Amino acid sequence: MVWAQTSATVSGVVIDENGETLPGVSVVEVGTTNGVLTDLNGHYTLKTTSAKPSVSFSYIGYQTTTLLLNGRTKLDVQMKVETKVLDEVVVVGYGVQKKVNLTGSVTSINFADQTEGRPIMSVSSALSGLAAGMNVTQASGQPGSDGATIRVRGNGTFNTNSPLVLVDGIEWSMDNVNPNDIESISVLKDAASTAIYGTRAANGVILITTKNGKGKPQISYSYSGVVQMPYNNLSFVSDYARYMGLVNEACDNVNTKGIFSQESIDRWRAASADPNGLNEHGVPNYVAYPNTDWFDEVFDTGYSQEHNLSVSGSSEKVKYMLSLGYLDNQGDMNRWNLDSSTQKINFRTNLEAKIVKWMTVGTRLYGQKARLRDGKHQQRIQVSLSDHSGCIPRANRTTGDVPHWPAKNLPMPIISSVR
Repeated sequence: MVWAQTSATVSGVVIDENGETLPGVSVVEVGTTNGVLTDLNGHYTLKTTSAKPSVSFSYIGYQTTTLLLNGRTKLDVQMKVETKVLDEVVVVGYGVQKKVNLTGSVTSINFADQTEGRPIMSVSSALSGLAAGMNVTQASGQPGSDGATIRVRGNGTFNTNSPLVLVDGIEWSMDNVNPNDIESISVLKDAASTAIYGTRAANGVILITTKNGKGKPQISYSYSGVVQMPYNNLSFVSDYARYMGLVNEACDNVNTKGIFSQESIDRWRAASADPNGLNEHGVPNYVAYPNTDWFDEVFDTGYSQEHNLSVSGSSEKVKYMLSLGYLDNQGDMNRWNLDSSTQKINFRTNLEAKIVKWMTVGTRLYGQKARLRDGKHQQRIQVSLSDHSGCIPRANRTTGDVPHWPAKNLPMPIISSVR
C-alpha cells in the first residue's frame, strides 16, 4: 500500500464590501494550524496539505468566511461586516445608541456576565480589569471601606479627579448599589461627554443601568459564602529575648555598646521557656514577660455571606423588578471582641407602565440600611498596639536592665486581658 500526500497552492486577494483590500486577514486551512496573513495589498498565498482542503478567512469586525477549494488555485474573497457587533446597543448620556453610530470613546461592560460566579463586596473594586484605560486602585480591604478609587482620565490639578457616576440617570455612589441589580455599565472616556453633563464630566462618566423585568414572572434566590483570611501572613519577631539579642548584635556591627544587658536577655529567655511559672512577685511569666505575636492575636479567619431575592417579569404594558439583598461581611479582624464587620440590607423596585402608545411612566426606588464596624473597638485596636510598653522591651540606658511587671510606673501588658 502506498500513501501519497496531496498538496496544492492557492492564492488570491481579500477585499471588503467597498472593494478595498484588507491587510492582516487570517487565512487558515481548516482543521490545521497551517495559515498565513494577507499583505498590505490584501494578497495571500497558502500551500494546503489535505486532500480536500477548506480555507477560513477571519478578520476583526468582519464575518468569518469558510470556502471549499474544489481544485481551485486562485480564490478571491469579499468579506462582510459583522453587523451584530455594530447593532449592539450602548448607553450614552440620557439614552441609547448603536455602536455603528458612536463617535466618542465608550466602553460597555456587561456587568452580570463579567462578574458571574465572583464574590462582589463592592462594585468599584469589581471594575478592575473590565475596561481598558480605566485605573482602579483599592487601598483598603476593611469591610465598609473596601471601595476603590477610579480614574478614567488620569489625575488633574483642580478639585476632584473622580468620574461622575450616574445610576439610572441619578448621581449616586456605585458602592451603595447591590451588584446583583446591575445589568450593564458604560464608561464615557473622552471630553465629548461634557456636552451632556457639563464640567462634572471632565473626569469621565460612569453610567450604571439596573435590571428591569423581562418575560414571564420569575422568582430567583441566590446565596454565596466566602471564607476570609489575611492574604499576607506577616511574620514578626515576637520572642523578646531574640529581639534584644538582635538589637545588641546590630550595635556590635556599628561598634557601639549594646543596649540590653545579657542578664536581662537570659532572664526573659528563661521566663519564655517556662511561661506558666511564677516570678518573685507571684505573677505568671507569660504576664510578667509577655511574648506576643500581635498579628496572630488580632487577625483570624472570617466569613462573609450574601443573600439575594428578586421577583421580575413583564407584560405588554408593565415591566417590574423587585429585589432584596443582605450582606454580612465579618472581616478577619474579629478576635477578642474586636469588630471589623459590615452588614447591609438593600432593596430596589423598578417599575414601568405603558399608559398609551406615546407615554410610559415608571419609578425606580432604592434604599439601603448599613451597619459599619464599631468605632470603639477600632479605637481599642489602636490602644492595644501603641499604648502599652509590654509590646517592646525598653532598657535602662545606664544599666541595660529591662523592667518587668509589676514594676513602678509600668502598666500591666494588654496581653494579660486577653489570655
